[in-house]
Amino acid sequence: MKYILFLLLYGSVSFAFAQNYTLQIKDRETNEPVPFVKITPKGGKPSLADIDGRIKLPSDIHSFELHCFGYRDTLIEFSGTKSPVVYLTAAVSDLNQITVLPGENPAHRIMDQVIANRKKNDPLENDAFSYESYSKFIFDINRERIDSVVSKLPDTSSMKVMNFLDEQHILILESTSTREFSPPYYDKEEITAYKVSGFSNPALSTFANELQGFSFYENQFNLLGKRYLNPIALGGTKRYLFVLEDTLVNGMDTTYTIFYRPRKGKNFEGLTGRMYINTRGYAIEKVTASPYSDTTGTSILIVQEYQLLNGVKWFPSKLSTAIAFKGLNVDLIAQDKTSINSYIEGKGSTYIRTVNLNPTDLTKKRFNPVAVVTPSSAGSVSDSTWEKQREYPLTGKEKRTYFMMDSLSNAEDLERRLNGLSSLLEGKLTMGKINLDLTKIVNYREYEGVRLGIGLETSNNLSKRFRFGGYFGWGTTDKTWKYGGFTTVECAPKIGLRLHLRYHDDLLERGGMPFEKEGFSLNNSGFLRELYITNMEKQRLAEIALSAYVRPNIKLIVNGNFQRIGFTDGYMYIDKLGSYSLKSTDLAETSLELTWNLFEKVMILGDKRISKGTRFPRIQLKVTKGWDGIATSQFDYWRFHANIAQTFFFRGIGKWDIAVTGSATQGDVPLFLLHVGNGTRMNWNVSVPNTFETMFPSEFYCQKQAALFTRMTFNAIQTKAKWNEPQFSFHHGVGIGVTENGYYSLFSSFGASDYRKGFWESGVSCNALFTNNLMGIGIAGFYRYGSYANADWKKNFVPKLTITFTVE
Repeated sequence: MKYILFLLLYGSVSFAFAQNYTLQIKDRETNEPVPFVKITPKGGKPSLADIDGRIKLPSDIHSFELHCFGYRDTLIEFSGTKSPVVYLTAAVSDLNQITVLPGENPAHRIMDQVIANRKKNDPLENDAFSYESYSKFIFDINRERIDSVVSKLPDTSSMKVMNFLDEQHILILESTSTREFSPPYYDKEEITAYKVSGFSNPALSTFANELQGFSFYENQFNLLGKRYLNPIALGGTKRYLFVLEDTLVNGMDTTYTIFYRPRKGKNFEGLTGRMYINTRGYAIEKVTASPYSDTTGTSILIVQEYQLLNGVKWFPSKLSTAIAFKGLNVDLIAQDKTSINSYIEGKGSTYIRTVNLNPTDLTKKRFNPVAVVTPSSAGSVSDSTWEKQREYPLTGKEKRTYFMMDSLSNAEDLERRLNGLSSLLEGKLTMGKINLDLTKIVNYREYEGVRLGIGLETSNNLSKRFRFGGYFGWGTTDKTWKYGGFTTVECAPKIGLRLHLRYHDDLLERGGMPFEKEGFSLNNSGFLRELYITNMEKQRLAEIALSAYVRPNIKLIVNGNFQRIGFTDGYMYIDKLGSYSLKSTDLAETSLELTWNLFEKVMILGDKRISKGTRFPRIQLKVTKGWDGIATSQFDYWRFHANIAQTFFFRGIGKWDIAVTGSATQGDVPLFLLHVGNGTRMNWNVSVPNTFETMFPSEFYCQKQAALFTRMTFNAIQTKAKWNEPQFSFHHGVGIGVTENGYYSLFSSFGASDYRKGFWESGVSCNALFTNNLMGIGIAGFYRYGSYANADWKKNFVPKLTITFTVE
């Protein structure tokens, strides 16, 4: 077990100091800030610089020492003219072996105290608060690769490249916000101003805030949307190695510098970095963290700095992030046509100020499920207001970046391209005032075969309030054309009030669940289930619907339609008395659909709604009424559908997904208005969560059915191979479906039956045997048992492939 021990030696420094100046410490060779330098004034109390190498010193300080790992010890004595910058000289590092002696690790003794006090010190526990914040994030091109190439080029050839990098950044994002919080989960943040070089899209206003979690006391700490097991979670000293590196005594308090990383042989998504622990409450004073093992091609380092408020509560004062997108290549062309390859990197901080603990005017009435809101007016704040909000004035390089990027954006219409990228993530390609619906180009269902087609609609470039479009498609198996059109009117965008009209001549799954389809997402398993649809009816439908969010986490849809259904595959409906039969029918329906994400937090960025997710259940309910005698409609019935799903996360273990579904029909109706068993069985096809993996599609039909699906997915096994992150999961499904005896005999002759004796299956998956930055492929096996198992055990086993996506 080794670590690097940096030699602290004396080095030369050019320095001068002025009254009320903020001192900044930089590397002499790279001119980059040096974070967390220990500053010990002569006869005074030592302190630490922040991540930007800045620290404020009293004007009467004339002599102090600087100490930092990897740099020479530096003695500062000044007089006369002063400058706010100090340059440190790097020292030659030495590598020493750590000798572990019997007895208690002193770092573990300290960390046990930190873990024991984590609830008391967590800023999101016990106390309400409000604060204001200012954030700035800057993107640049990494200089390391460029400098190595440019040094070999003629001066005239490299000059243009170097001038560009020296004079401006790639992108700057700034924002200010106010936040109010009341434990345990009442939270609201308003972006009061945002400014992005070259862009005005409010979707960028929360960028800096979404990179890392607000508090390092969370059991599962969030970095770039990925969860990592926190070293100060319960049992942290059993999973992590802690090493005491330094001790800083400041009056009655002591700050310990502790290095941490996962223990060897432990398999979990862990972090590494340093904690600066203050003995006053054994709280985090500063902490650095980055993924210990990562194969995504994106590296990230975060720093959190805390201040002691009113002598009683440690609270975040600055959150910093440095990120390198090493997989995002950038090619610069020198004057002699030499191509210089590099990548994008970014660095920024959020400054938290005017913190007010337990404000008296903070009532629960001030909160709702909207956790973050960016008003449209926040993008047009005056320059004079920005000057008051900034922690430090803009540099000349930053001012030039704003000017150049705004000019470039206007010339190249970058705002339109960004909006087009947003549409592309929703499965649509923007072409001026028209969107091409990529989901309509090619599709597959077992019934249709390969479906080819095209879908076009108006884009936001034409109107944000009105949208109309249409599509057509043709199936290679059923060899029929389908087509349709729609019009959508945004009546009140703030609450999502939308009027939707549509007409189509298409197909309808026999006995399928009629919930509104979710938006395009790679992680949405709904599109995988459609691969297995084997029985469908022809449907000609005219519909009007009104949808709105009655609360930010509750959506209602009221629907009315008239449809003509044509039965397929020789099916014929015969009433219970056998007095008549039908090969087609007309229906008139009304329905009410509710989607409720309990305690879900959402962001409203301009006119766009973005979910922040929830740890609580997601409930979907739909009630449909069929009306007899309206025009040519022929059936009177009720249909009920319910779906409840939730994901539980277990610290250091994995996650457990559970879903409960149910449906029922009241009334004498054709088979397609009953309910199909949710089966997706096909050997060596793709596994679909929350379905019966060993039940054939359309194997069972019922008047009433209910099912329970559970899947325990363990954390990925960390391997040294970038292409391999095996992850095991265990699946279990059980369900029951019944049909009234008198009605059952009428459709059993068509080959349909229910599963009133109960259906049981289990399975195991090994996901991500082969993986890259986008997706993973694995294998799975499922077994069917119980009353509907086959006598030949081999026919109960179903092998499948698994596909997991790492992006949404």
